[in-house]
Amino acid sequence: MSPTDRILRERHLHAMVALDTIDPIAERVRNLLSHGRRITLTDRLTYVDSPPKVAAGLTVHRIDPWSSDRGKGLVVRLKPGNMLLTGFGFAAHAGENDTERDERRRFHAGKSIADRWDERRRDMTAVTITGGLPGDGPARDDQLVIRAWNRDGVCTENVIAFDYGPDQQQIREDAAKALWVRDGRDPAAWDKLADSAWVLTDGGRGQEWAADRNRYLDAVDQVLAIAYGDREKADR
Repeated sequence: MSPTDRILRERHLHAMVALDTIDPIAERVRNLLSHGRRITLTDRLTYVDSPPKVAAGLTVHRIDPWSSDRGKGLVVRLKPGNMLLTGFGFAAHAGENDTERDERRRFHAGKSIADRWDERRRDMTAVTITGGLPGDGPARDDQLVIRAWNRDGVCTENVIAFDYGPDQQQIREDAAKALWVRDGRDPAAWDKLADSAWVLTDGGRGQEWAADRNRYLDAVDQVLAIAYGDREKADR
């Protein structure tokens, strides 16, 4: 079985990120993120004897794939928070992470934590994925674990877990954005307006568009209020 076939068939998967596996791994991750659920993200250095940093109630801001002659990668930016820092990702670099077979050999030859630098795993990323197969719906045990070792053999571990149901706030945002686009407005502008720093730096135009964005959200709130019998909101 080829690496791609295995990655797209095994529901509980352990795989190494390499140039011959990164595309199907990214497909699994996109599938996990496609259900509009709130996300909990943990971040820790595995050699440090302390609890991980935990951020809950996050949603996807944007997904940024990249590709060049040096390799390929995927960056997922989450909100709220600092969109440059709140998120996760992985990459495979030409000449370092060419094939999963070679990455597995290096993974098993090195140690996750070692006092001696030359015994550590270096320049590699391992992922453990539960769920996200093509055609899968959301499940309670869906999870993504990314462990990335840098050149010094230091491992950063991210665990990404999901609420079972869709995020009601995200449903509200998606419905308002659909109305915005229906009226001929730029969808990229809607996403930018979620970043308060962009609104402030863009001056009057940004603030004017932000006010328009809020009007679309209010319109959706009124529809939801009618649907769910909230008379006070429906009469606004």
